[in-house]
Amino acid sequence: MLDRSISRRYRWKVQGRLAVLEYAAAHGIRPAAARFGLDRKTVRAWRRRLREAGDAGLVPRYPKRRRRRIPDQVVELIAHARGEFGWGACRTRLWLLRVHQVKVAPGTISRICDDLGLPRPQRPKRRRQARQLKLFEKATPGESVQIDVKFVKVGGARTYQYTALDDCTRLRVLRLYRQLHVRSTLDFVAEVTRTFPFPVRKIQTDHGAEFPFTFVLALERRGIRHRYIRPRCPEQNGKVERSHRIDHDEFWSRQGFETFEAAAMALRAWERVYNEDRFSMALHGRTPAEKLAALLKAA
Repeated sequence: MLDRSISRRYRWKVQGRLAVLEYAAAHGIRPAAARFGLDRKTVRAWRRRLREAGDAGLVPRYPKRRRRRIPDQVVELIAHARGEFGWGACRTRLWLLRVHQVKVAPGTISRICDDLGLPRPQRPKRRRQARQLKLFEKATPGESVQIDVKFVKVGGARTYQYTALDDCTRLRVLRLYRQLHVRSTLDFVAEVTRTFPFPVRKIQTDHGAEFPFTFVLALERRGIRHRYIRPRCPEQNGKVERSHRIDHDEFWSRQGFETFEAAAMALRAWERVYNEDRFSMALHGRTPAEKLAALLKAA
């Protein structure tokens, strides 16, 4: 009868090894090794351990911790990505591959972060919906541009970040204004049409006071169509709304500005980083500028 002191986790393994040794006792080491696909040294080792310690000697002897094969320099990069940027395993994997030419599996990255005691990224709470919306993207740059406004405090005063995001490439234009007014909106539209390297054919906004009917008429004079999203349905402007959360996590929450001018200048620099340097999971690891370049090359 099998020793009861053996953990249930290993009982079936011990029973299997006992069966091998019983066959070896009846037919010999070589036939047992051939029948069960084992090395003869393994069968002899099991027999010796059985004689020395009984059934307990056949319990598998795994090392407590296998030596990590990831270099220490890569572990430091992973710790930096999680600790400084708050990135998850998939984004860290892309960053390591693209920036440092190191290939590490997401599961390995997660285990290393757990070993280092680094907190896992917090998933934002999402509003319950009757059904999951399927996200689509336009096929042509400029076919639809989402515009929204984010409120931020600079030097204790409330300021307004206007954001335009192209639905196809996710290329963005960011500008900071002191006032939330239709004049600011019209000035921003002029910046958008001047900055985007493609014509804007339609603009999509919510029903905010900064997007009145006079704004719609001004767009028509520019030959740009306009669409209001449904009231209380911010998910219809989901791409620009999601980009505002990125702005908070990776830009506004990491630095403070004493003056409006300093914040406006830094926001322009962040726009370049977002468009040209920051790879997007939604774009399969490419940057908005890289997707635009691929579309222009294929055209």
